[in-house]
This record gives sequence, structure tokens and C-alpha cells, in this order.
Amino acid sequence: MPEQQKEYIFGVADITIGDGKDKIKFDGKDYLQAEGGSLTLTPQYEDFTFADFGETVVEKRLKGWEGEVKVVAGQEDVNILELALASTESITDTDGGTSGAMDAKIGTKLIGRRVNIHPRILPDSVKDMDWTIYNMASTEGFTREYNQEQGNVEITLTMMPREGFDASKPGNFFYRGGVDPNANENDGGNDDSGDDSPN
Repeated sequence: MPEQQKEYIFGVADITIGDGKDKIKFDGKDYLQAEGGSLTLTPQYEDFTFADFGETVVEKRLKGWEGEVKVVAGQEDVNILELALASTESITDTDGGTSGAMDAKIGTKLIGRRVNIHPRILPDSVKDMDWTIYNMASTEGFTREYNQEQGNVEITLTMMPREGFDASKPGNFFYRGGVDPNANENDGGNDDSGDDSPN
């Protein structure tokens, strides 16, 4: 087994949300970050206790995951609004273009997006320290303050199981590195772009 390279990580990361034409990239070109982004992953455990040991936890077993990505956007448009406030729909103008957003109808299913986090200090070809979360969506509200200061949009994305999940197997929420364990066998399991959904 080859020895893994240890890297010092510094600075912001490129955060890519979604695929294809709906993709939003916080990469210092397409969209800017007013603050650095953050990733939080928390395993959930079921405690096993027995009367013989009182309230002592004898064993813990994994029963689920919680995950969150936070990004503070330095710009605002319809795409950012729909990312920050997920249950919205675009308003199309008479020319077929997007002219705004409106609330979605009650009962609309929350649709998630794939999220890739790549430390900007590393070349695009080096994905050893990338994080990919298969399915995330905003479940938070939208707050926009209008003051004599820089206006930002805070985006909080919550992790859900991937499309095509299998609870009897691992790899339902996220992976770290450049190899997608759920990629089609045709491409050898490599995920070099971070843009294409495995399902």
C-alpha cells in the first residue's frame, strides 16, 4: 500500500454544489465567499445499557449520520436564493428567461444536490483531501439584512442519504478522496471531476 502524502491545509476551499447547468461554484471566479465555508459530520449512535451495569453504556452502534455545510455567499442572484431557500421555484418571463423566484407549492419534495469541497491550495488533479457529500439541501430559512455594510447570504445545507441508497451497505452519505465507491464500474470508480452524480 503506498504511503499517503500528508498535506498542510491553508485557506479557503472551492465548494461546488449541484451538477450540469444548475451547478454553483464558490471558486473565487463564478461566485465569491464572504467567509470561509465549513463542513460538519456527526455520527449518531444507539447506546446499549444493561441493568447489571446500571446506566453504564456497554456498547454503541452506528444508527445514522448528521451533516452540514455552511457557505456565506458574497453575491446574490436567483440561483443563490434558490440554494439558500430550497423550497422555491423560478419565475419565467415572457422570453423564457428567469426573472425571479417564488415559494413552491405545499407538499413539494425537497430535492438535494451533490456537494464537493476541494482545498484551493491543492491542484485540481489532487483529490486526496476532497470531501464529497452525495445529497444536501437547505432546510433553513432566509435572512437578508439591509444595512450600510457588506450584504451576505448565509447558506446552510443539510445532509440526506444519496439517491439509490442501500442501508445494508456503507457509502450512503459521503466519501473523502478521489474515488467514488458508488461510481459505475465502467469508469473504474474514479470521480475526477466532482461534477457528475453517481446515480
